[in-house]
Amino acid sequence: MNFVIIMTDQQSKSMVGCYGNRKADTPNIDRLASAGIRFDRAYTACPLCTPARSAIFSGTHPQVNGAWANNMAPSAATTLMGTLFRHYGYRAAYTGKWHLDGTGYFGDGVPGGGFEPDWWYDGKRYADDIGPEMFGKYRRCRTAEELREAGFDEDHIWGHRVADRAIDFLETVGDAAFALVASFDEPHGPYVAPPEYWERFCADDIPGRPNFLAPLSGKPSLQQIQGAEWNGREKSWPQFAAGLTKRYGCNSYVDREIGRVLDAVSRLHGGDTTVIYMSDHGDQFGSHGLHGKGPMMYEESCGVPLLISVPGGPAGVASEAIVSTIDVMPTMMALAGLEPPDVLQGVSLAPVLARPHGKVREAALISFNRFAINHDGWGELYPIRCAVDSDSKLAVNLFESDEFYNLASDPYETENRIEDSAHAAARDRLHDWLLAEMDRIRDPFRSFRWGARDWRCVRRPFYHGGARRNRPADFPFTSVSLEADGSLSGAPPARRDQ
Repeated sequence: MNFVIIMTDQQSKSMVGCYGNRKADTPNIDRLASAGIRFDRAYTACPLCTPARSAIFSGTHPQVNGAWANNMAPSAATTLMGTLFRHYGYRAAYTGKWHLDGTGYFGDGVPGGGFEPDWWYDGKRYADDIGPEMFGKYRRCRTAEELREAGFDEDHIWGHRVADRAIDFLETVGDAAFALVASFDEPHGPYVAPPEYWERFCADDIPGRPNFLAPLSGKPSLQQIQGAEWNGREKSWPQFAAGLTKRYGCNSYVDREIGRVLDAVSRLHGGDTTVIYMSDHGDQFGSHGLHGKGPMMYEESCGVPLLISVPGGPAGVASEAIVSTIDVMPTMMALAGLEPPDVLQGVSLAPVLARPHGKVREAALISFNRFAINHDGWGELYPIRCAVDSDSKLAVNLFESDEFYNLASDPYETENRIEDSAHAAARDRLHDWLLAEMDRIRDPFRSFRWGARDWRCVRRPFYHGGARRNRPADFPFTSVSLEADGSLSGAPPARRDQ
């Protein structure tokens, strides 16, 4: 089984046609949905670029792998996707945005993740190719005419060059088993696309959400602070939507580049290749008066589009199963006939890929710690652990008040029911699950304080007497380590017959 992963950045479900927005102009992503399974309840491990990507490419939560804020890299002891699949004899290539090397947004140009170097094309390599003058304009252009004057035709767009390299790999890999990642920065800002795409949309083309500028009463104070900072900038949805037209144009453009990659997969490797499409996280788009992503656990920024097409598998169906982007690595291993080791913290979605109406997990864990290690421009340290299941969502905001939403009756999360006795049973069930999950994954931020809240206290302070939580069994090609108590960890997993 071969694998092609197609990633976008900060692309909300509301920007994808097959998720209900028929004005989004994403025909190629939509045809992938018609060829596979659309996951309607997929969640990022963290609503932030680097941590989200670290979970996808390591199969471990960001606070565990070490990349728990932007500009932080996973630890050297963390096995990433390229290393894993090359160990098992796969060709493994990555092209496009990486944002996992611990440097700046555009990267350092050095291939990472264990992937082959020939197709590597992070932002640094793109910037070097188009030169400092043009790259400066890439970051500064504000109108379609400025794009034209700067020379941003199709050949000079980052996404086009990423697609070119992905197609080149598909055309030259031959019969070898492979795992290819095409990681598009688009439709993340600065939204650069061929100029005609910036002229394609108007504010009337962009549908709003019922919770746009919804009141923040009863919500955590940090959300109220952010809402107050934006208060008055947009008084109505049309005013806000007018600022999204370039993003929607870029969104339409990157769909065309995705279509080029999908066409190459179909033409060259269609019979034996699983295609996975997803975004790393979403965007608030003014819902609750909040913007971007970060220390908030709402559906707009934490829910992500996820489509998986397996040769011979179900096509054109939707799944309501709760899934996480952290499940991608164990799913790929299962489809490849490899036994995922205990160190992976997600679950295989293979059962759902065979029976879309089943489920593989009770709930999903979403986390946040801080926006970036190198600046305070987007807030402070603000640890959150969130559990979401089919009906409810609990967000424990460690430093202040918590949130509970009944998604069945309040899908837009307007009423915080954390103190509502009518929802106490569902709230407490998620709380128990959350605490157990933090223990299971060895969350380094774990503390009795997550379980000692104003609305419920099930953990007591202690210094001595806590349980040991040794590192679980790792991949067979990693070194076996000696734990502090003298026991060995890292026993190799078994490999299933293929």
